[in-house]
Amino acid sequence: MNNKKMAVVEKAIKHGMLSDIRNIIIYQEPDGTYQLFNKYTILRIASGEFVVGSNTVTKHTTFYNLQNAAAWCIFDVQDKVRESSRIAELDYRLSSIDIDIAIHNKLFKKSKNTEEKLIYIAKLDDDRLKKTLITDELHMYLTDSKRWQTKRFDQKPDNNIRKINTTY
Repeated sequence: MNNKKMAVVEKAIKHGMLSDIRNIIIYQEPDGTYQLFNKYTILRIASGEFVVGSNTVTKHTTFYNLQNAAAWCIFDVQDKVRESSRIAELDYRLSSIDIDIAIHNKLFKKSKNTEEKLIYIAKLDDDRLKKTLITDELHMYLTDSKRWQTKRFDQKPDNNIRKINTTY
């Protein structure tokens, strides 16, 4: 870190603003975990999934996708239970649909007669439609979560944050 950046950090510490910043920021730790809003931790596990933990909840939530995990945290911190539950459900359904597509694709390639091929083509089309609907709905939630987070940065909790000179 160069001297100017360090001076900005020291100024923030002196003014006691880091707690305000930690409550609105999302960042990645050197070990690869993500910290969100000074409340949530997202950790990638060996299976490639993401586990969300909270310092207020003992139950962990597992996600197939990092963006979905972050969106879940954003809605959860706003106490939007319906939206956060829906994101978790859609994420689970998306991982399930991806498995269904892989299985039906494999069965289609292995099938010998035309009748079986037509059945698997129909199943693949249905799976792809379901996936499109799920990803479209998830995209809506992701857009809403990004909009909320951007608005939160624009409405900084303490005007003293603006007083720190961050020009380099």
